[in-house]
Amino acid sequence: MTPVGNPASKADALRWLRPMGTSGALLALAILGSSMLLRLATFFGTDGQSIATLDPILENSARLLHRLAASAVGLLAICAAIIYWTRRPLPARIATPIAWIVATTVILAVIGPLTPGYRVAAITIGNVMGGMVLLMAFCWLRGSAASGSPADRPPDPLLRATMLVFLLQVATGAAASANEMHGIRMPTFIHLGSALLSTMFIGATLWARRGDPALSGRVVTAAILLGSQLVLGATLMWLGARPLWLALAHGMVSPMLAIALVSLATASFRANEHGC
Repeated sequence: MTPVGNPASKADALRWLRPMGTSGALLALAILGSSMLLRLATFFGTDGQSIATLDPILENSARLLHRLAASAVGLLAICAAIIYWTRRPLPARIATPIAWIVATTVILAVIGPLTPGYRVAAITIGNVMGGMVLLMAFCWLRGSAASGSPADRPPDPLLRATMLVFLLQVATGAAASANEMHGIRMPTFIHLGSALLSTMFIGATLWARRGDPALSGRVVTAAILLGSQLVLGATLMWLGARPLWLALAHGMVSPMLAIALVSLATASFRANEHGC
């Protein structure tokens, strides 16, 4: 067995952690998507009972996908923790996302049984936020493991603030969705305000990196996703009736934008390391 702290053991850990980050991100995306579909297709009747509008086959398939993906994420979290412990000390840029993955997985496992029925908005918000943090942590792990350098540098203040404001937007979006099921519209307007703030921060982050050829593809991708989310959100606000497919498309842009932002952050880290 390779001794703990040996450079070879760290290189071996990075080779394992990068595909684990990719797999975990795909699983987290499946969790978010299936959960979102089930939530958006549910409303409450006059008697207070939740009513699902999905075809039973589609509903059961979404629930099965959610359970399988959640179980697989739990296994990945355990494996990541074992790799970190047996190959310690690893750089903070590797240890931090693993810590977030393990902590978020535990939290989601605790609140998971409370989620069906969507009666408590706070549980729904926690579920969405946990899934998004899990997705970003796996993406961060993948990008950081690809770097291969032991150096650790904190993200710049603007990028850090952008990530926090983006998560605020996700939280208000989850609150709007959870309360919409009960006929409460006020959180929707709060979400609109946070979307404007998030757009400002993300726009500033992309503008600051517009001239870096190593990041141009990621900047363009994030800009397209941001524009798409704004258009879809404005369309939902404008329409009286809200088609399920449109609400689902609007919601699913958020995790895609999260992936783009984390990719931009880790790519910026590598570009700065190599003097780009």
